[in-house]
Amino acid sequence: MKTIPFINKLTNACTIALVTVAVGCGQAPNSQDSADASKMEALEKQNKLLKASLKKRQEDLDEARADNLGSTTVVAAGPSADEILDELTNLKMTSANKKAMQRRISFLLESLKERGDASVPVIRDYLNKMEDVEFAVERSEEEGREGRGRGRGGDWMERMRSRSRGTSLNFDQPPSLRIGLIDVLKEIGGRSAEAALGEVLESTARGFEVAYVAKTVREMMGDDAFKKEAIAAAHDLLTNPVEIPNPNSFDRNNKRFLFNVLEMYNDQTFIESAQRMLVTDDGKIDDTVLDYLDDVGKEQAISSIFQAFNSGNVTDRGDLADLARAGIKYTGSNPQANQMFNDIMSSDDYDMRVKWSALREMDDVDDNDTLRARLQLMQNIPSSGNDGQDKIVQMYSRQIEAKINGEEYNMRDDMRNLGGDFWRNAFGDMGRGRDRGGDRDRGGERRNQPTVVPAP
Repeated sequence: MKTIPFINKLTNACTIALVTVAVGCGQAPNSQDSADASKMEALEKQNKLLKASLKKRQEDLDEARADNLGSTTVVAAGPSADEILDELTNLKMTSANKKAMQRRISFLLESLKERGDASVPVIRDYLNKMEDVEFAVERSEEEGREGRGRGRGGDWMERMRSRSRGTSLNFDQPPSLRIGLIDVLKEIGGRSAEAALGEVLESTARGFEVAYVAKTVREMMGDDAFKKEAIAAAHDLLTNPVEIPNPNSFDRNNKRFLFNVLEMYNDQTFIESAQRMLVTDDGKIDDTVLDYLDDVGKEQAISSIFQAFNSGNVTDRGDLADLARAGIKYTGSNPQANQMFNDIMSSDDYDMRVKWSALREMDDVDDNDTLRARLQLMQNIPSSGNDGQDKIVQMYSRQIEAKINGEEYNMRDDMRNLGGDFWRNAFGDMGRGRDRGGDRDRGGERRNQPTVVPAP
């Protein structure tokens, strides 16, 4: 292989040859001396030889440079991966420097990516420490007091913002250092990076990290990547949750993230355990569990839904309406779902909101045999003595008939004719919202401090 010293020699030789050619070309022959004719001819030949030699040496020089640069490993200039990570762990973001800090964070994470495999051991060691730093604005004590004094409206808005922040796995910028490092491992790729991500699944106590790593490796390697490890982590943390000190909005949604992992891999092995978690100690329905049973458990879960609905322990009408929607979708083919529908429509124990939730599900199927079975159930509903309620049952019956016959039926005008008094009496405060078992903000005030999770 050609080396730098050889390049220097070639460069010097080319320079000498170029000077020689220039000097030779600059000599003017004496036209009056015929004896100089032979010298001029010889000089011309020498000039041609020198030009050819110069061209050859220039080609050798270009080739040597290409070979040398191609075989040299270029090492990124600047701080090492350890130094970059050390700076990332010590960044302090405030309202005044937020934009500058976000740019600095992006630059430092990109610098780790540029170092490739050299960054992987450093990142792996940090992730195994189970430490994290949130990339969020740290409020002063005075700012915190001002925020807590805004009244109920401000608290409600903060809770809504927290819920939105705490349930998504898509970020314009990483919300924490650990998430940023997981993104770096994804960009670096390769077996070492994949192994480091697998270690996070086996060690982390945070549900949202299990979900984020599962999403990441599926994008890197395919839908079944680390399936066994991710499901095992979700099962373990759902069965034996770890209390996270100083939880952030993501930590407060751990259960939802873990069930999302089970839905991600369509894992049905947790259905039996989830059924026992459906009703909380205070008689509320955990909507996170219900979503999993509805999406993954499907008809396997109808028994637990039916049992919860008829237990008498669940009294919140919103919870009852949710159970109705989950169970009624199997009406026409499942005896327990049929019984649930009959109980709802024939009993005065359930108000119009629950009855309407059941009726709205009845035409949500494309199989005509099931539609006919549902229509039969609706036609067998005894009169309630409430003219408005009976008219709604008739409207939905006509809608199912129209769907079976391939016809169009728009019930809006008929519903409008029922009048505003009926809807106010039937649904009352439906638009006011309610507390949900899986949605309550149990985390207290939000504190933007570094989160440290003790290793298990």
